[in-house]
Amino acid sequence: MRHSRWVAVFVLIVFAITALAFAGGCAKKPAPKPLPGLPGNPDNPGQAVMPPARMVIGYYENPWPGTPDQSGSFPSMKTFSKHMSHVVPFWYKATADGTLESKESQLVYDTARNLGLKIFPLITYKSGASDKILGDPAIRTKTIDHIVKLVQEKPYDGVNVDFELLKPEQEKNLTAFMAELYGKLKPFNKTVTVSVFPKIDVHESIHGAYNYAELAKNADFIQVMLYDRHWATSEPGAIAPVGWYEQNLKYAIEQAGGAHKVIAGISAYGYDWPPRGTGAAKDMRYVDAIVTAEKHGVKIEYDEKDQAPHYKYKDREVWFENDRSTAAKLDIVAKYNPAGIAIWRLGQEQPEIWPIVDKKFPKGQH
Repeated sequence: MRHSRWVAVFVLIVFAITALAFAGGCAKKPAPKPLPGLPGNPDNPGQAVMPPARMVIGYYENPWPGTPDQSGSFPSMKTFSKHMSHVVPFWYKATADGTLESKESQLVYDTARNLGLKIFPLITYKSGASDKILGDPAIRTKTIDHIVKLVQEKPYDGVNVDFELLKPEQEKNLTAFMAELYGKLKPFNKTVTVSVFPKIDVHESIHGAYNYAELAKNADFIQVMLYDRHWATSEPGAIAPVGWYEQNLKYAIEQAGGAHKVIAGISAYGYDWPPRGTGAAKDMRYVDAIVTAEKHGVKIEYDEKDQAPHYKYKDREVWFENDRSTAAKLDIVAKYNPAGIAIWRLGQEQPEIWPIVDKKFPKGQH
């Protein structure tokens, strides 16, 4: 009994001292700071904005007219779905009259759902329709209402707006489009992503319409297309040189207000260039790049500076992506820890990239 009483007295004394220290110290203690690299919550400036669970997104396409649903990206989506969190099918085009053209596939939709993948359909526009869709307020609203209806009724988990190659003077119109769309989808808890071009070492005529800071306010994420540094009609070279890749990712994070607002594009394809001035390069899957090199008996070289495989055969030149070049980009991604990655596109990649994704930037983690 005596022992128990002394223990009780000791506990009371410790509690009193702790309470006094806490009461005296709280008034002087500064407000909690946001976590490093994360901005404060505008509704509560002392609270950090927590990053979302990492997204690993696969872009989905059936690129050949007349081919069945099971071709194109389908085998890759089925085989490697466990490594992904989302799929973005290239299915809808906005038209100049405010409607949406569709090439959706119920088979692909059902398969993705059964595999546990969230779906953000890609919305692009028909050739020549962007001025009407963005510049005419009535057509803009009609287009947005069709998107909202589609996303609710299907239903989809969100949407990826991919309006590419806009004229720089469309900057304010694109921002207005995203502001209206975001305002209408947010009440339904749908995720809104907008694709943007990289800006560093890219001509303003390509990237001028994409105001990262304003778009980030009017979307959950900006998805930076960190590829095509060398493209089909340029001189041959790495699709996404690592130095260029890092500069553009870092810049996007700074402009968008933090890594939690950015999805980093990852290229999985290559180009086969003809002699300069004789035409455009052909898109090339990883497997085709390997088979072509073997067929012509040429050695595949690796550029250490840009971190990319390449070779020449006959009078042509090939640059592409493989597991090593992807690992180099994923090291950069892991360094900056954006909200996710988006791989363009499923079916073009070397299969061995997926274990590397799991290791360097696994889905569902912070």
